[in-house]
Amino acid sequence: MKKEITLTIASRDYVITIDDEEFARVLERDLGGFVGDKKFLSPKELLDAFVQKCYDSYSDECVLRDISKDIDRILKVKR
Repeated sequence: MKKEITLTIASRDYVITIDDEEFARVLERDLGGFVGDKKFLSPKELLDAFVQKCYDSYSDECVLRDISKDIDRILKVKR
């Protein structure tokens, strides 16, 4: 089921149509962390949200890389 989310950024409305209902819930939850109860963002808030998500992604990649290295090390020891 498609879901539409409307964001107002710098007094302009943007409608985002999302096919995945679970992703729509996650997006609304994550946006709520940046905007709270209001339904609009300033360009600075949008940029802050983007930078935070980029950092979160970077941190996740670092953790995955460390886990992968640990798995490789363990598999090499068992051979």
